Amino acid sequence: MLDNLLKKKSNSNIKKNYFYLLLIQGTNLVLPLITFPYLVRVLGSEKYGLVMISYSLMKFFIITVDFGFNISATREVALLKDNINKLSKFFWNVTIIKLVLLVITFLILLLLTVSVDKLQLDPLIYLLSFGLVLGQSIFPTWFFQGIEKMQVITIINVIAKVFFTITIFFIVLGPKDYYYVPILNGIGFIVTGLLGFLYSLKYIKIIFPSFQDITNNIKKTFSLFVSNIAVSLYSSTNTLILGFFIGDSIAGVYASMEKLILAIQTMYTPIYQAIFPNLSTKNKMEVKDTIAKMKIPIALSGMVISLIIFFGAEIFLRIIFDDELISSYFKVFQIIGFMAFLSSLNMLYVTLYFPAISKYKVRMKILISGGFLNLILALSFVKAFSIYGVASSAILTEFFMLLCAFYFYKRTIDDRG
Repeated sequence: MLDNLLKKKSNSNIKKNYFYLLLIQGTNLVLPLITFPYLVRVLGSEKYGLVMISYSLMKFFIITVDFGFNISATREVALLKDNINKLSKFFWNVTIIKLVLLVITFLILLLLTVSVDKLQLDPLIYLLSFGLVLGQSIFPTWFFQGIEKMQVITIINVIAKVFFTITIFFIVLGPKDYYYVPILNGIGFIVTGLLGFLYSLKYIKIIFPSFQDITNNIKKTFSLFVSNIAVSLYSSTNTLILGFFIGDSIAGVYASMEKLILAIQTMYTPIYQAIFPNLSTKNKMEVKDTIAKMKIPIALSGMVISLIIFFGAEIFLRIIFDDELISSYFKVFQIIGFMAFLSSLNMLYVTLYFPAISKYKVRMKILISGGFLNLILALSFVKAFSIYGVASSAILTEFFMLLCAFYFYKRTIDDRG
């Protein structure tokens, strides 16, 4: 009887967390999805491409400051949530590490803006874009996921970002206004981050960790950090590579299509994030059973979406962007459209399964291999095949990673690894 009640409560929490995480992810990706067709038209492909190149660089810094805590800290908080003293000490442990990394990444950005030719052309756009890093860093999503308290923080997130998104339509009116894009988005993220951080203090005490606790946490999470950096080698570098080797306009074209794919992936991310805190407390067999039940529906939904994109690519681009340059590259959208299928399954194994059973090093091997493969392929293909080469490298990388993930998944199922 008690087990049934606990199971019902657990399922209820998962459903609630999924709904709130869906709203947050939807806010982070769907709101830009509403604004960027407008920005493409108003700013033009070149200035829009420059903004997207700066955002791609910021993804590296966001991943660096996150340091893998989106997985490890969420799991740890889920295990410590009933012990206020241990939970508080861990909260400040993660916060201190993230603040130090935030300072380091900003100093690195300053160095890049004065030493890299591409960034020297317009350093202000990159410095203004750092607001995204600051906002993402101080927003403790990992904490609220772990304690399964997403309601209030979701409302804060949505209201703040909707407000600052709306302002884009009133302030960004021409190509000369491109600086306002990172300013407005950055303010939205920073306000949300500050409100989220202040609200999190309701659940913890001020108990600072020892230096030894901090170094232990860094060592424990380092493999996840390396894994996430590897992720950026195929999720963020492609726009940068196009910007450096081909030009801002083509980088803008690719970024526009990539944004659409990311918006599609949003529907999977909250599912995995909502399930993860609960799943991470289960034994290995229960985790395997959950994954086995999920993989067929996930695969089918991803394939349907990819086929819809393939057959409707040109129409979708014309309707959404009304831009001849972007529409002329509809075959690129057809190619990367298959990421909806491949990445949905990759996320199932790499984002959910391996972290849930604490196989962080397996996850790291897969992501590092995929990251370097994409970097090598993209740099090899970009000169000869331009945007088509970069798109092909993205798909080949996703396919390679899925093969690796499934191989290691089978090994753990057979208890050989």
